[in-house]
Amino acid sequence: MKVSVVISARNEEKYLPECLASLDAQDYPHDKLEIILVDSASEDGTRRIMEEFARRTDIEVKILENPRGDTPRGLNTGFKAATGDAVLLLIGHSFIPPNHISRAVKLLQEKKADGVCGRIVTIGSGQNTIWDAAIAAAMESPLGIGNATARVGGKPGWIDNPMLTLYRRSLFERFGYIDERLTRNQDYEFNQRCYAGGAKFWFQPDMPVYYHNRPTLRALWRQYFNSARWRAFMLGEHQRAVMPRHLVPPLFVLTLLISVILAVIQPKFLPLPAAIVGVYLGALLGAALAAAVSRKRPGLIFTMPLAIMTIHFAYGFGFWRGLFEFIIAGGRKKVVAAERQ
Repeated sequence: MKVSVVISARNEEKYLPECLASLDAQDYPHDKLEIILVDSASEDGTRRIMEEFARRTDIEVKILENPRGDTPRGLNTGFKAATGDAVLLLIGHSFIPPNHISRAVKLLQEKKADGVCGRIVTIGSGQNTIWDAAIAAAMESPLGIGNATARVGGKPGWIDNPMLTLYRRSLFERFGYIDERLTRNQDYEFNQRCYAGGAKFWFQPDMPVYYHNRPTLRALWRQYFNSARWRAFMLGEHQRAVMPRHLVPPLFVLTLLISVILAVIQPKFLPLPAAIVGVYLGALLGAALAAAVSRKRPGLIFTMPLAIMTIHFAYGFGFWRGLFEFIIAGGRKKVVAAERQ
C-alpha cells in the first residue's frame, strides 16, 4: 500500500526538522512513501528546510505552495496531490516513532477501517518555558479537555474523532475535502462528515503521535478561544458539530457569570458563586496533585491549575463570541475562506 504524508506548514522552522527526520526514519518501505509538503506563505526558513530535506532523503518529496496561507487550503492542496492508497495527516510541530506508519497501515487493513490514529502525546513546547509541563499536563487531563479519546483514551477501539490520522484516500472521493471556510477545527468537521456517512475510525493508544504544545498561557488562550469560536461556526452545519463535552466550558462560564451578577445585585446569593468557585478550585487542585505525583513534577500543583483555567475560560468565552458573531449576528454567511494563521 502506498502512503502519502501531507504536511501543511506555516512558519514551522523550529519544529519541522524534527517532524521530517521522524519520517525519514520510518521502517515502512521508502519506495512506498511520498511526502507532500505545502508551504503556506511562510515568512521564516520553513521553505528552505523543506527543500534541504527533499535533497537528502530517499523518499519522494513534493513541495507545493499555498499563497493564501490558511490551513484548510493548505491541507486540500496536499490531499488533492496525494497519489497514495492512504494519506497520513501530520502537522509541523508533531513527530512519530519509526514504526508508526507500518503499524497504522497494518491496523487499517486488519480492522478494515477507513482511518487509524494513535494517541496524541503532548510533550511541551521545546522552548523550556515555565509553562511547558503545566500546559502539556493540562492537555492530557480529562478535567482539562474532557473525554477527547485521541488525547486521553487508554483502550483500543472505534472512535468518532481521530486526530492526525491515516485515512484511506477513498474517503475524499466519498465525502469531499476540507471545508475551506474553517480557520480552526477543519479535521474535526471532516471527521464528523465522514463518521455521519458511515466511515469507521480505529484508535490505537500505544501508537503515539508526539505534539509540541503552545509555550505560554497567552498562546494557549488564543488556541482555545479560536477553537471554540469556530466550533460555534459549525452549529447547524451537521448533527455532531457540537458534542456535550464541547458545551461544558461555555455553560460553566455562563453559570459563574450569572451567579456573580446575582450576588452583586442581591448579597443573599453570595454563597452561590462562592460554592461554584470552591468546588472548581478543589477539582483543579485534585487534578494537579494527581499529575504532579504521576509525572514526578511537584511544581505542577501550582502551575497546572492555571493552565486548565486558561483552557476552560478561553473555550467558554470563545464559544459565546462565536455564537453571537456567526449565528446570532449572521456572520457565518459572510465567511467564504479561512483566515491566514
